[in-house]
Amino acid sequence: MAYQLNEKIRDLVPYEPISGEYRIRLDANESFLEIPGYVKEDMLARIAKLHLNRYPDPLASGVCEGFGKYFGVSPDLLTVGNGSDELLTLLTQVMMMKGETLVTTTPDFSMYGCYGYLAENHCLAFPKRSDYTVDVDALIAFVNQKKARMLIFSNPCNPTGVGLLREEVLRLVEDVPECLVVADEAYMEFWDQSVMDCVEQYDNLMVLKTCSKSFRMAGVRCGIAVANRRITNALRAAKSPYNVNSMTQAAAETLFDYPRDLDSATAKVIASRDELYASVKALADQYPDKLSLLPTAANFVYIQMPDGEAKRVFEAMKEEGVVVRLMGDHLRITCGTEQENAEVLRLLEANV
Repeated sequence: MAYQLNEKIRDLVPYEPISGEYRIRLDANESFLEIPGYVKEDMLARIAKLHLNRYPDPLASGVCEGFGKYFGVSPDLLTVGNGSDELLTLLTQVMMMKGETLVTTTPDFSMYGCYGYLAENHCLAFPKRSDYTVDVDALIAFVNQKKARMLIFSNPCNPTGVGLLREEVLRLVEDVPECLVVADEAYMEFWDQSVMDCVEQYDNLMVLKTCSKSFRMAGVRCGIAVANRRITNALRAAKSPYNVNSMTQAAAETLFDYPRDLDSATAKVIASRDELYASVKALADQYPDKLSLLPTAANFVYIQMPDGEAKRVFEAMKEEGVVVRLMGDHLRITCGTEQENAEVLRLLEANV
């Protein structure tokens, strides 16, 4: 009998981002800002000094020191990964036993459930309210009733942009003591409700961070898990020894040498987000039967349209060389330059 793929992967479809050349790309929640030339020169100089015949630092100590200094956390609480995706894969594999229950919220980042499924977790999705907020009391009851071992959610949420207040996250952590709560704060630079400073106060809290959003390094692939020492030691022991390559480490180390540049870049993205939101909100107020808009704490806006309209507008924009993210009856649009935001608004108004 010929070799057969197992049932777990037989029908999986590869993740396929939009490919091709477009004059404006606002579909992937990347930063519209490039790393400045002088910072990039320092990165390249540091990379040039590497001994590439040697394995990288297994703990990415320089990245931990730079990240820790910037965010005011101990480097001993950090585990660096090849993007947050590697860390999510690791969490679902090593912090969970086969068949244990992983809870996600819906809608949320779809890969949480995918990684859990591949790790043979028992995956359950907790539905959000119609306005995409979370009923924290109901979620606490759900997690405890299902005896979940892990809860993962993004905050602010991708794709909605809606955030969960710090005190609500901490209440959640406190009231599900047997469950590891993983708050993915990939977009928290654009908001002010982080719980990262609290990881040492709890046995069951982890925060995920990324260099792909406000730090402008989506192409470098560097993610960081922040947790108490017990969890961190376990995660470091379970990960592959040399999981983050030397060039990624050098680039991230250099980045954290320029904290004022990081602050400035984040402020520019927030200003762009606010500009895009205000413009689309004015359009939504003008055409309330055509589109509606959620408040956002991230670097994108999430627009709801009547049945079929989101796809029509998406295709019309794509024909004009502008790509955003189509998500059912919603469009998720990342903020861009002033000119990019203006062009998106022009095309939205022309097609609603």
